[in-house]
Amino acid sequence: MTKCPFSGVTLSPGAARPGPVSFAQICDVMPIGAMTCDLTTFTIDYANPYSIELLHSIRETIGIDPDQIIGTSIDVFHKNPSYQRELLSEPGNLPHKARIRFGDEWLDLRIHPLPEPDGQVRRALLVWSIATAEVLKEQEEYRLLRMIDDMPVAVMTVDPATYCITYANETSKRTLGQIDEHLPLKAADLLGASIDVFHKNPAHQRRLLADPANLPHNARIKVGPEVLDLQASAVRGTDGAYLGPMLTWSLVTQQVAAEARIQQLAHYDTLTGLANRTTFREHLGAALARGRAGLGLLFIDLDGFKIVNDSHGHLVGDALLRHVADRLRVACARPGMMVSRLGGDEFAVLTPEIAPADLAAFAQGLIDTLVAPYQVETERCLEVGASIGIAVAPEHGDAPEALLSRADMALYSAKAAGKRTFRLFCTEMEVRLHERVRLEAKLRAALADMDGLFLYYQPITDVRTRAVTAREALIRWHHPGRGWISPAEFIPIAEESGLIRDLGAWVLRRACEDAASWEDGARVAVNVSPRQLGTGTLASAVLDALFASGLSPDRLEIEVTESALLGDEKAGLADLRRIRDMGVRVALDDFGTGFSSLAHLRAFPFDKIKIDGSFVRDAVQRPDCAAIVGVVADLGRRLGVTTVAEGVETQAHLDLVIAEGCSEVQGYLLGRPAPRAADLPRIADLTAPFPTRKTA
Repeated sequence: MTKCPFSGVTLSPGAARPGPVSFAQICDVMPIGAMTCDLTTFTIDYANPYSIELLHSIRETIGIDPDQIIGTSIDVFHKNPSYQRELLSEPGNLPHKARIRFGDEWLDLRIHPLPEPDGQVRRALLVWSIATAEVLKEQEEYRLLRMIDDMPVAVMTVDPATYCITYANETSKRTLGQIDEHLPLKAADLLGASIDVFHKNPAHQRRLLADPANLPHNARIKVGPEVLDLQASAVRGTDGAYLGPMLTWSLVTQQVAAEARIQQLAHYDTLTGLANRTTFREHLGAALARGRAGLGLLFIDLDGFKIVNDSHGHLVGDALLRHVADRLRVACARPGMMVSRLGGDEFAVLTPEIAPADLAAFAQGLIDTLVAPYQVETERCLEVGASIGIAVAPEHGDAPEALLSRADMALYSAKAAGKRTFRLFCTEMEVRLHERVRLEAKLRAALADMDGLFLYYQPITDVRTRAVTAREALIRWHHPGRGWISPAEFIPIAEESGLIRDLGAWVLRRACEDAASWEDGARVAVNVSPRQLGTGTLASAVLDALFASGLSPDRLEIEVTESALLGDEKAGLADLRRIRDMGVRVALDDFGTGFSSLAHLRAFPFDKIKIDGSFVRDAVQRPDCAAIVGVVADLGRRLGVTTVAEGVETQAHLDLVIAEGCSEVQGYLLGRPAPRAADLPRIADLTAPFPTRKTA
């Protein structure tokens, strides 16, 4: 048996033999470009018809005439002809494969040696095809693959039959490397691994991914302390057939923590960790919507917290609030109870159905818990009080705002009752609140019209000469409907409503105007509210009053209480220094009833100390009060400061304060408050009697 050298067909003995077939005849019918090249001249000496056809299709790109291809140098098929010739000169380099680009076209070229009978290679066969579409497809797939590899989201594909990972981008491997200590899988072993390692319920996951109707699907899964966001999508072929799932996932542990933090900030107080006002309001609304009777709302306000906060600093104040919150948590650790910090030093407690008597006992227990001393810092013990207002649903309101408002009214009543106590809302509180609102409106109108406001003056007398050295200006208000109203009632309203600034400015102007007309040249003493001090406006108000009246600055005394300095003490003392620099005298009023008295005397050079009348009135019967009067008088003498004994109502009082060394006295014995002469006719027309005791 023999084999045909061109066709490769085996011929059996006796079979009819085909005629001889040339190499060119074979190549002429090949459905691929075929050309031969003379390696001595590097020119093309044969090209099959398909080559001519292909060359015509890329004629513009390749830049040669396909019909003139025979005899053309093969240099046209390579950008580096010298390299190509060097390659073909050495038969040992063949066969050789190359991909060549002509403009937008790509050719796949394979070069094979054509040995002659003597074994020499003088010619080469070039087999080629246009690979542009294939190359573009490969490039597109490559670009897509690179894009997927570079995506910040982990991407994996899964075999739908075995549920094993068939592809994983670089982000998958990199991210898995951060959490593989929590998985029975290492990043290096990702390909071929089962996706069961990513889910606590593999059977459920497999059922989900098996049916493309379930996709896309999102899930958040926890791997140890880490959290993954996972999305499964269906990958389909060009015919729409389901090829399998693609998983995209990312490590969102920090994001989840941030979301939790945002939720915490939105619903809980950052300082104490208690529910904030918004959350409490929502919880209260939900509880009221359920319509259960006996729901209790307790408003808690700390007594004296501002003093602690201002005197010890905000860091200590914040620490104290955290301690208060901790005590409330323990005291309210009962089913159905909720504790909230509404803001500042205000807290609230919501209780489930509870009998009124039990609610009262619970409120008193909270007060007892909160007033116990606090160990806030090393060797520092602080005390605050607590006042509580209580409202009960539905009898005091079946809507959140109504119940909150009435609990607030009850709290205001508890504060007015002396603090460190609780009050249950009653309708009289609402009546009093409305009356207070009406009183504020009337006071505002009186200030606008200057109708019904008067200044009375009480003399301050030198104990030796009995001469009047000064007169204290005391404001009085006659209400058209209620008659004379005590300053103890309307001054707090003016302070809380902000009217005190205008009221204080009016008092300063009127007092300076009146004092300018006094023939005895006595000074005028004007009280300043704590709300006026530390705002930066007092000095300008004093200057305006002095300028308008023409009163000499040394004839004006500004009286401040120690409590006025317990706010922003630095700003308050700055205000006092400004007016003292003008030549105005400054007196410390009600000395002995406030806080840190000696510290205030050291911080500011007061011109006068006024001993509170409560010590003077009790001094005759109580040696301790007499001793306090004597100590303060001696302190004033050593500091070179005038001491005034207030509340001198009897001769015994006068004798005692003189004996103890006081410089001046003030009280009913030597002079009651009286209006200026110009106001006497108007006051005479008023029918209501004027209070006979000093109330401001």
